[in-house]
Amino acid sequence: MIKLIATDMDGTWLTDAKTYDVDLFLREFKIMQERDIKFVVSSGNQYENLITRFPEVADQIYFVAENGALVAKGKQVIHTDSLSDNDLATIVQITRQYDEKAIASGLLSAYVLDSTSPEYIEELRKYYYKITPVADFANLDDQIFKVTFDVAEAKMPQMLAELKRNYPNLGFVSGSAGSIDMSTKGMNKAVGLQYLSKKLGINFREMVAFGDSGNDVGMLKYVGRSYATGTALPSAKNAADRIIGSSNDSAVQKEIWRLLN
Repeated sequence: MIKLIATDMDGTWLTDAKTYDVDLFLREFKIMQERDIKFVVSSGNQYENLITRFPEVADQIYFVAENGALVAKGKQVIHTDSLSDNDLATIVQITRQYDEKAIASGLLSAYVLDSTSPEYIEELRKYYYKITPVADFANLDDQIFKVTFDVAEAKMPQMLAELKRNYPNLGFVSGSAGSIDMSTKGMNKAVGLQYLSKKLGINFREMVAFGDSGNDVGMLKYVGRSYATGTALPSAKNAADRIIGSSNDSAVQKEIWRLLN
């Protein structure tokens, strides 16, 4: 019996144009409400960004944001797990060692260096609702959950392996084919789902999840039934029980409709 459905956003639920079939979702959500099935948006993205995607029902769904470090019910944050001072200091040093664009994700805002171009900041608004330029990532007056490198797809796998090798006490995952998330070791979306499991009294076997990237692997392995999109990274496909179609064809929503009916 399904009691919770969790889905990643980019590359999974959202099309390349950052849209989804709202009418189909609202029909599905009505059924989920009638059967007391919890709907969870589980993403590496900023919570403030995610909540804008579901204006009709945001108050009635759960959010596992920042790769599991923030959990919310509607507009109420109910759990956070930020980086320790030591881990954040190490990650700040890493951002200084590598010549890559970096974004720090916090509870109050996302942060970029004030040398960041306006064009790149505008591109980031697809994923971050609040963005604040700062002179340095050190001494940010916020709870910081992760820092993300935006890297070329061709160099991402090698750089990810290098970071894991050089900094074994931190957590590194591919947020997409061209990004690397740096966070607390062991932090992933499954941590957020584990919190909801205890809070809601839902066994992991009663959960279904959908994903496409390295930051979905923990979640896909944790739940009772998991799906990866056809365009997913190999790590996500290997972790999933089944491969479905593309987000551009609303494959996740179509599979949810099938599961509900």
